[in-house]
Amino acid sequence: MKSLSPVAGKTILIIGEAGFLSNDARDALTARQALLAGPVVVSSAMECLSEGLVFDAVIIDVTISDEAMLWMNEWLETRRIPFIFAHDQRPETPPVGFVLSAHPSDIEAVIAALFGPNPSYYH
Repeated sequence: MKSLSPVAGKTILIIGEAGFLSNDARDALTARQALLAGPVVVSSAMECLSEGLVFDAVIIDVTISDEAMLWMNEWLETRRIPFIFAHDQRPETPPVGFVLSAHPSDIEAVIAALFGPNPSYYH
């Protein structure tokens, strides 16, 4: 039986420091049958992207350097690979943007942005 999850069987590259993807967030994505690569640090990610690593979407830690963010943004947009920048935890104030956490609404927002019927997020 085919999974109803739009992320099922899709490979998502996670770019950020080791602690960026919590075990709970990893479990929430893999429970929806996503395949995860990473997290990889920025320098390794830039190398992976340039060398042709195959993936369907990218989640990038919003705290990376501006230079790396601009390079990745341009590289991914040129190839029309869906990506988002995300925080690794919910801030005290209402969250702005995406949060990579196990909270169901956070995971669903990430999945919808990357794999929804009209993926409008390329950043």
